[in-house]
Amino acid sequence: MRRFARYLTALSRANALGDRVEWLFYPGMLQESRDKWWDDFGRRPCAHEGMDICFYRTKTKKMKCLSKTAQIPAMDNGVVLNICNDFLGQSLVVTHGKETFGSPDAILVYSHLEIQKNITPGSRIEKDQIIARVFDTSQKQSKLLPHLHISCIELIEKTPVDALNWALFADRGKINLINPVFI
Repeated sequence: MRRFARYLTALSRANALGDRVEWLFYPGMLQESRDKWWDDFGRRPCAHEGMDICFYRTKTKKMKCLSKTAQIPAMDNGVVLNICNDFLGQSLVVTHGKETFGSPDAILVYSHLEIQKNITPGSRIEKDQIIARVFDTSQKQSKLLPHLHISCIELIEKTPVDALNWALFADRGKINLINPVFI
């Protein structure tokens, strides 16, 4: 949990939000929730598989949301495994290694983004490096606000990257692989 809190601080710093930002989460933004935090606030068809980061309160107690130009830093050093199109932009799939999650088989997926042009599969990234910005959801006429979705996936067995099901990140059922790297 401390690692996530440190990441939220890095996100605040990357976007000059100030030093006393309080991040806010509706229940539907949390992992395993079946609630929506947008539109009709109804139910999701399946449990949420990550965390959505969007809302924060400033030191003046004003509630705000990430702007459509919010910059996304890397949580730690790592290697980009793949970039996939998702229903609100792109997802960046990164292995951050044993130092970050205590397991060499954990990957982090940053979703609903516009990835920096210099970030490609196989790229090494550094902690706090700006890797993307949130996707401007108005481009897809979405009722969702611009936000960062993060999922952490632990591979139970030693799994070659080429055996992963990249179709899980598909945009409306189409597989959108962008040259996955096999390490």
